[in-house]
Amino acid sequence: MTLQTTYQDMHDAYLLQVKHKSDKLMNYFLFSFFTAGLGLAVFYDTWLVAIGIGGLSLVAYYATKWLLPDSDAYQYIVSLVFGIFMAQYIYQMHGLFEMHFIAFIGSAILITYQNWKLQIPLAALVIVHHATFGYLQYLGYDKVYFTQLDYMTLQTFIIHGFLATIVFFICGLWAWQMKKQTEVQIEQTYEMGRFQEEQAQRNALLQSNEELRKSNKELDRFVYSVSHDLRAPLSSMLGVVGLCEMGEMDPFIEKNVSLLKSSIKKLDGFIIDILDYSRNSRLEVDTQEVHFADLLTDVCNNLKFMCTEDQRKVEVRTKIENGIAFHSDRSRLSIILNNLISNSIRYQNPQEADPFVEVSVAITASSADIRITDNGIGIESKNHEKVFSMFYRVSTQSVGSGLGLYIVKETVEKLNGVIKLESEPGKGTVFNIHLPNLAS
Repeated sequence: MTLQTTYQDMHDAYLLQVKHKSDKLMNYFLFSFFTAGLGLAVFYDTWLVAIGIGGLSLVAYYATKWLLPDSDAYQYIVSLVFGIFMAQYIYQMHGLFEMHFIAFIGSAILITYQNWKLQIPLAALVIVHHATFGYLQYLGYDKVYFTQLDYMTLQTFIIHGFLATIVFFICGLWAWQMKKQTEVQIEQTYEMGRFQEEQAQRNALLQSNEELRKSNKELDRFVYSVSHDLRAPLSSMLGVVGLCEMGEMDPFIEKNVSLLKSSIKKLDGFIIDILDYSRNSRLEVDTQEVHFADLLTDVCNNLKFMCTEDQRKVEVRTKIENGIAFHSDRSRLSIILNNLISNSIRYQNPQEADPFVEVSVAITASSADIRITDNGIGIESKNHEKVFSMFYRVSTQSVGSGLGLYIVKETVEKLNGVIKLESEPGKGTVFNIHLPNLAS
């Protein structure tokens, strides 16, 4: 079973199976009834009735089934045929009362179709047959052979008809109950199959997620290992460049050494970004008490030599509304502040007389709101969402790896926080960060 298999499909398939099995059963009974009629003809010399009535009944049944293959009309015909065989046997046995029970046998056989309506044609034929032939015998017609009595009284007819109707009603009720029970079982089977398939898909998805998680962990470990191993030779190269700068150099060599130093720092910065991303994705949040004054002092000390020779020094202002203990991941907060402040320094506005970056922190018992404002070159509104994308750079003139703001956003979200951007070209940029206080 698949989830695409509907309950109605299962229901129809089962009813079709019941129909085929019941059709085979009807073939056996119809030919048995016809053969029984021929057997009675041997003793009572009623060959014309046995062959004529019995044969025409079979022809009517099979002709309907052949002419209307997609219809259930033949099932109603077989209901009438059982009643006709009853009437045939009664006539052949010269009104033997027991032959009336043939109708009840046919009624019981029809239950296999699980359709209570099939009892209606048989019941109607029995009532009409009994009423017609009983009345004819009562009028004195010869060779009616309805009953071995002289005639059937009205009281006897009513009782006989009432009891026959009860039998047909019980068989019809039985057929209806069988169908309802079947539908309940089909529904239970369908729901069980659906549950099992959903469970199998869920298990497959969990297994896939586990494999993906394992793959990501292996990739993170690989990135961290490679990035860490690459920084060592870069540090050695910077040391060699520093030694070169200490001595006398030809202007051409000095220029190329300067370019080499710049490229090494750029590559080292890119590796640091990869390390920050790897750490953020691999490591769980390390909750500890954070003192923003100390944290900002460390960040500013790391960035104080960041400006190039053609850039002015950017004033970093801090404003901390403290007094409440704030708990979060200090290492991740350092990454956030380092990236945002360094961006403000890197993209200072040459038209501004006094470039600055202002970091304000407001702490409450439940959260910390960090606002980083600068008067730099700003960002166009169409790029506000894009700047948080991996490797996105506004233009080819942009410096950096294109990972900075992506790492910031990922790190903020790792701390269950939110970051928002406000910026206009030429008017500076504001980053608003809301972080929950992770104090337990």
